[in-house]
Amino acid sequence: MIEVVAFDADDTLWHTETHYRETQARLAEILDNYAAHEQVQEQLDSVERKNIKLFGYGIKGFTLSMVEAAIEISAGRISAGDIHEIIALGKAMLDAPMEIMPGVEDVLAQLGAAHRLMLITKGDMLDQTNKIETSGLAEHFQKIEIVSEKNTGTYAGIFSQHGVAASAAMMVGNSLPSDVLPVLELGGYGVHIPYTVTASFEQHPHPVEHPRFHELREIAQLPSLLKSL
Repeated sequence: MIEVVAFDADDTLWHTETHYRETQARLAEILDNYAAHEQVQEQLDSVERKNIKLFGYGIKGFTLSMVEAAIEISAGRISAGDIHEIIALGKAMLDAPMEIMPGVEDVLAQLGAAHRLMLITKGDMLDQTNKIETSGLAEHFQKIEIVSEKNTGTYAGIFSQHGVAASAAMMVGNSLPSDVLPVLELGGYGVHIPYTVTASFEQHPHPVEHPRFHELREIAQLPSLLKSL
């Protein structure tokens, strides 16, 4: 019996990664005079991976990584005006309108009648809190956790704190490394709903074969999956 269904937030309940991709494309245009678009993306990925350890996940850290990558790619020649535009791109991401995924509200309402629902998201505390409040979805969740990283230790701590056996928990998300694999390792259920694009540090190159693993095309399929289990 699955008692608790936990959800990821970004790119599971609402769109996020598309905003990052659009911003990265504009950064490549700003740096046209210094490098090819592919080189800009590679450098930004490298800088962002290193900076995650210092800044964590989120738009603020991403913006700082864009500035650092731009300075490195241009060998310090980038203008103050271009730096200002890069910072403005980050601010625009923070102010972007919330776009809820189709079917999310109906699914949460259905599942909330039979299961305890949790929201487990990682990233900047202020940014994630604002997204949750703006989404209007907070009332569906009995527990909301904003964490700096998602791994087996994180999930084990959350489940223990809230009196949930991992074997009675299901985690739903778009990232195999962050949302699915750690919970499977703990003995729970993992549901992968792929998003149209995936951040480089959330990609998993190998197929997952596990009796408690399920992959869905869209979140609207989740109630039927739970009934079948």
